[in-house]
Amino acid sequence: MVEPLERPVSSYVSKKFVMVDENVSVANAVKLTQPKNIETIIVTSNGKPIGIVTDSDILEKVVIKGDDSDLVFLKSIMTSPILTLHSTASLKQAIELMRIRKIKRVPIVDSHNKNAQIIGIVTQKFLAETIRNSVIEKTFKSYRVSIKENYKPIFGNLGFIMQFAGILMIVPAIFGTVLNELESAASIYLAVISMSLTGFILNTLGEKSSLNLKQSSIVVVSSFTLLSLYGSLPYMYVNPFELNSDYLSLFVSSVLESSSGYTTTGISTIENPESLPESFVFYRSYTQWVGGLSFVYLVMALYYPETKLATMRNMIGGGILKFKQLLSTISIIFVFYTIIFILLIFFIGNIHLIESVSLSFTTLVTGGFIPDSTIFDSLNSYQLIVIMAGMIIAALPFGFHYGIFSKEVKSRRLSMEIIVYLFFVLLLAGLFVIVEPSISTHDWLTSVFHVVSASTTTGFSFINLSYLSLEGKIFLIFVMLVGGTAFSTAGGIKIARLLLILQKLKGNTIFLSMSDAFTPLSISSTAIQFRKHLNGQKFSITKKNVSKSKPDLVYHDSQKLSLLSDKAFRDAIFVVILFVILSLASATTISYLTKSDFVDALFESSSALSNTGFSVGITTMDLDLVSKVILSINMVLGRFEIIALLYIFISRLRR
Repeated sequence: MVEPLERPVSSYVSKKFVMVDENVSVANAVKLTQPKNIETIIVTSNGKPIGIVTDSDILEKVVIKGDDSDLVFLKSIMTSPILTLHSTASLKQAIELMRIRKIKRVPIVDSHNKNAQIIGIVTQKFLAETIRNSVIEKTFKSYRVSIKENYKPIFGNLGFIMQFAGILMIVPAIFGTVLNELESAASIYLAVISMSLTGFILNTLGEKSSLNLKQSSIVVVSSFTLLSLYGSLPYMYVNPFELNSDYLSLFVSSVLESSSGYTTTGISTIENPESLPESFVFYRSYTQWVGGLSFVYLVMALYYPETKLATMRNMIGGGILKFKQLLSTISIIFVFYTIIFILLIFFIGNIHLIESVSLSFTTLVTGGFIPDSTIFDSLNSYQLIVIMAGMIIAALPFGFHYGIFSKEVKSRRLSMEIIVYLFFVLLLAGLFVIVEPSISTHDWLTSVFHVVSASTTTGFSFINLSYLSLEGKIFLIFVMLVGGTAFSTAGGIKIARLLLILQKLKGNTIFLSMSDAFTPLSISSTAIQFRKHLNGQKFSITKKNVSKSKPDLVYHDSQKLSLLSDKAFRDAIFVVILFVILSLASATTISYLTKSDFVDALFESSSALSNTGFSVGITTMDLDLVSKVILSINMVLGRFEIIALLYIFISRLRR
C-alpha cells in the first residue's frame, strides 16, 4: 500500500479556483469568486497563467491600504512568476515546496499537456483536511478490520457462553416454579432472560470461530465478570440482605454474593440462608456447581482446542483430556459423584433432601455455600468424613477422575502431584493441632476438617475462625494460597506450580504424569512434553508432533530430560508472585478502610483470592462498599488464576 505522502498531488487537488485576465479589476474578480466561495484566482495573459491572487493579497494590498477596488487591477497585486507542480509530483514534494517558498498553495499542471493547463490547486488548508480525512478513514478501516478479526470471535464465543449459562439457569427457575416460590422463581427467570438476551446480541455482533490466547483470555475474564453481574439480579430482586433503600449497597452486596457463587469461593454476607426460599438456596448452590464444572469445561474448550492442546495450557493446567473425555468427566462422572454424595449425606444423617442436594453441590466443586447456618451443628462424624472425602475428590485433577473410570484404570497410578497433595493435607492437619492451641478444645476431626476445607479451597467451617491465634491464621492463609491440584475445581496457586518451581530451582526432574498412558507433565502454558516408559526408556513428544495420531519419539538421556519449558516456569513464578502481591495489597487497603488487624485483613483477602471463602468476621453486611468490591475482584481474578488477565495486556507472556 502506497503511503499518503508518496501519492501524486493529482489525488489531492482542489477545483476551487478561477482563471481571470490580468486587466480585470479586483472588484469584478471578487464578484466572480464570492458566490462560489473561491479563495484562489489564477491570473492569465492571453489565456496563459502568469500569476496568482489570493484572499490574503486582496486584503493586504487593497482593503487595508484603503484603495478603490474598482481601480486596482489583478496584474498589480498578483504574485508572479507562478510556481506550479506537475500532476505526477508527490504530495511530499508539494509540502516541501510550500515550506521552502513559504506559500500556502500551489497550482497543479498536467504534465502530459503541452500547454501546461492548470488542473487544480493544492492548498495547505485543503491538504490538511484531506490528509486528516484520509487518516480517519484509514483508522476506521483498520478499526473495522480489527473488530472483524479480533473482536467478532470474542463476541461470538462470549455470546455462546452467555446463552449456555441462560439455559443452565433455567433449572433453579423451574424448581422455584414447582415449589410455588414465585418471587424466587421470577428473580431467577430475570437472570435467565438477561443472560440469554445478552448472548443473542453478542452472537449477532460476532461470529463463532477459533480464538488465540489473548482472545481466549478476554472471553474467560469477560464471562466470569458478566456471570457475576447477571447472577446478582436474583439477589437484588429477593434482597436477602434486609437492606432498605440503599440501592448501591444492595447492588455491591449482590455482586459479591454472585461472584462468590460462580467463582466457587463461598464468602457470604447472608447470615441466615435458612430463612430464604428453598429454591433460592438451591439457586445459590447451583451457581457454584455450574461455575465449578460447566464453566471449567467451557474455559477448557476455549483454551484447549484439539489442534492446540500443547500450546494453550496457561489457564488451568493439569492432565490432557480430549474434548469428549472432558465432557464425559463433567457431565457423567461428576454427576454420578453428586448423586452418590446426596444419598450418603441424606441417609446417614437427619438432613432435609434439598439441603443435602445443596450441600453436595457446593462440596463437589469446592464451593462453600451452606444451605443452613447451623447445618454443621447437626452433622455427625460420618457425614463430616463424607464431606471431607467430597472436598478432596473435587480438589483432584479431572484427568485423574477420567482415568479411574476409563479402561486403563488397572495401569494407572497416582501422579506425583496427587501424592504430594495428599501427603501435604495429612501433614498440615497434624501441624494445625500444634500450631493452633484452641484446636485442642475440639477433637482431631475438627483439625483435619478445616485443613481439608482450606487446602481444597472449599471454605466450610464450624468453628469461629476469629478466635484463632495469630499463628493459626497465618497457617491457614498459607494453606489457602497453596490450594489444590491443577485442572480441578480447587483454587489457589496449585501444588503442581510449586513442584515445578522446586524442581527447576533444584535442577531435578519430578515426574508428574499418571504413568503408562500419555499424560502431560504440565501445569502451565507451554508444557508440551510427555513421558512414557517404553522398554525402560523415557521419551517426550515434541510440539510439532503433538497433534499426530502416532507421534514421533524423541529419546533423551534421563539425566538431561527437561519435561517443562522455561515459559512454564516463568508463568508459575508469575502466578505465585501475583497471588502474594494482590493478597498483601488487598489486605492493606481493607485493613485501612475497616480499621481491622492486618493479619485479619490478609486472611480475608487471601481467602477471596484463593476462592476459599473462610472469614474471620470482616466480611459482613456492615463491610464498606470499597472492600466488598475488592473482595469481588479478588474472587474473579483468583478463579482464572490471574494469569489470564496478564495475557490480555502483556503480549510477551503469550509467546
